[in-house]
Order: sequence, then structure tokens, then C-alpha cells
Amino acid sequence: MAGLGVASTQIMPPLAALPYIKITAAADTRGDALNKFRAVYGAETFASVEAMCAGDAVDAVYVATPNSLHAEHAIAAAERGKHVIVEKPMAMSLAECDAMNEAAEKHGVKLLCGHTHSFDPPIRKIRAIIKSGELGRLCMINTWNYNEFMYRPRMRHELAMSRGVVLNQGPHHVDVVRLIGGGMVRSVRAMTGIWDKAREWEGSYTCYLEFEDGTPATLVYSGYGFFDTAELFNWVGEGGQHRAPQTNLDVRKKLREVRTAEEEEQLKEGMRFGGQREGEFSHVWKGERKQPFFGFTLVSCEKGDIRQTPDGLKIYGETEQREIALDKGARGREAEVEELYNAVVHKRPVFHDGRWGAATLEVCLAMLESAEQRKEIFLSHQVPSPE
Repeated sequence: MAGLGVASTQIMPPLAALPYIKITAAADTRGDALNKFRAVYGAETFASVEAMCAGDAVDAVYVATPNSLHAEHAIAAAERGKHVIVEKPMAMSLAECDAMNEAAEKHGVKLLCGHTHSFDPPIRKIRAIIKSGELGRLCMINTWNYNEFMYRPRMRHELAMSRGVVLNQGPHHVDVVRLIGGGMVRSVRAMTGIWDKAREWEGSYTCYLEFEDGTPATLVYSGYGFFDTAELFNWVGEGGQHRAPQTNLDVRKKLREVRTAEEEEQLKEGMRFGGQREGEFSHVWKGERKQPFFGFTLVSCEKGDIRQTPDGLKIYGETEQREIALDKGARGREAEVEELYNAVVHKRPVFHDGRWGAATLEVCLAMLESAEQRKEIFLSHQVPSPE
């Protein structure tokens, strides 16, 4: 593990349960976190990613450091012969993505870009149905997600680096739509919104994508937490867990109890691995799990529409409606590591590779550019959907 922040508290538990993975080392700058890591995992600790990668303790590194360090740490791992999974967004610029891909290719290691909902079984099944041609040509994709993202505890620099929701939640949305649509986005037109002056970065976006074959797609996201799209699916939340109807109100209430930005940053600091409030606002899912959702996605083809259900998919065809139950299978972090494991051990291709990750980042950056310039942005780094 490169970085023992809040993300690591969501990453390590499912990884530690996998039979073919052993968590052997972590790098972080906080002594308390490293002490707890040694106690919990019985593993080595390092004060820097470079030092961790210099020895033989690890075969692969999960880069979950701040966004601005993704490129530096992924390249450091690749140069030392370590395979890499890097958190979304892949990097802060396309130039950084190019450098990461060059390092991975030069040193013969696998580079996988997670963590997004394109790994979810329902999204992969939608792509398979479209590829099969059973519903005819893909005609359009529409996807909406509303939740309370902007009112979860944040640090100011964190919101600044991610441009609010655009580089944090946008990669989920874009990855889903690109996978379903075939990957090759031609252009982007978008507007972003900053609706709360107390949280000075983008908390919403409305985006129109056009694929090279002419297929249109719309992506709508609001992190301001009034309506919650989980309501449309019997309150099944993002990870497939039950989501209480009052979740948005509860999160807002908790944040109102925090008086200053400094207090909010202290709250977020305490939620990191080894912190006093670790697990608060946690997204480590417990209890019964249904299929994961990233909002409401409706896919329209010549001969029918497809949407998710808590157990799989529902198809609205020309003569009938039917539901498809899907095995829950590997999802999220487990699916990422499974993909890397199969690539390294069984010589299978990495589908969500560095070129795919760069293409998704290009769309997210184009959303920001389009909103600022109020014009259509044409793309140049796109690659086809992995098959």
C-alpha cells in the first residue's frame, strides 16, 4: 500500500480476504498509521514509496496517495519492477499519464487504472449485451447520480485537487459510459456548478458526450445531497449495500456540528488509517449486498432499453420485459486486483490499462475545459473499450 489515508481503509480489508494476495508492506509519512499497520497486518513499513519499492517485499503496489503524487509514485514503482494499481484519477494531466505509461512499458510491468464502476458485473453485462447485437445498434446512454458527496468531511486541498466531484466521481461516470459506448469519445460539452459558497469547488456537472460513431451520452451528477438516486432502487447504495433514506440529512447534520474548516480537516484526518475516528463515514460495506450502483443508468438500443436492478438488469424489449439476475462476483477493489493477478500470473491482458485510464482522464479534463470556455472540446487520447 502506497498511502494509508481514508481510501486504504476501504481497499485493504477486501484485499486481505483474497486467497492469492498477501499484504506485505505499506508506505506513509505518519508514524501512528505505520505502527497500526504493522500490528494489524504483521508487515513491513516504510517512510517513502521509493524505499518500499527498493526491496523484495512486494510484487505490486496499490497507489492510493494524494492525486498529485499518483504519477510520481506509480513511476517509482514501475522503475523498480513493481506492478501498479493506481487510484482514480490516474493523474493530474495527460502528460503525467504518458510518463506513467512509458515507465510501465519500459520496465515491463503491468499498470492498471482503478477504482471505477466499470468493473461492476451489471456494467460489464450491459456491454456484453450490446456487443452481442441482440438489441440492435446502441442508440444512446443516459446516466444520473445524486448523493451527498460534497458534505462528507473533506480537506480543502483535497477538494481543490479533485476539482470537487469532477476528478473524484467523474472517472466512475466516464468509465461506465465509455465501456458501454465502446470507448471512443469524439467530443465533450459540459457545464459544472458550484452551488455552496462554503464549499468552493465543483459539486455538480452536466455533460454531453458524442462517440466517434455518433452515439450520444449524457452524464449528470450532483453531490449536494437533496435527492438521492438510491431511492429509485429500494435504497440500494453505491456498493450494493442498504442505504438509509435519511443518509443525506444525517451527513449534512454531522457536518453542521463542525464549526470551522480546520475542525473539518481534523475530522477527516481522524478518519484515515490509524486515526481516532477511523471508519466514520466508512464505505466498507457490511451486511447483505446487492448489485452495486453508480446512480441511474439507462441504455437505449434499436430494439430495447436496459437498466440496472438491485439483482442485475431489466431489459425492455419489443415484445416483452425481462429481468436478468447476475452473480455478484468480483467487484470494486476485488475486481481490480483479480484483473492484475490474472494479467501477471495467467498472462491475460490488463483491460483497464494506462491507455484506458488516460482516455478517461481526458474526458474529465475536457469537462472542466468545456465548462470554463463554454464550448465543445474534441479529444485525441481515446482508446476502444476492452473486450
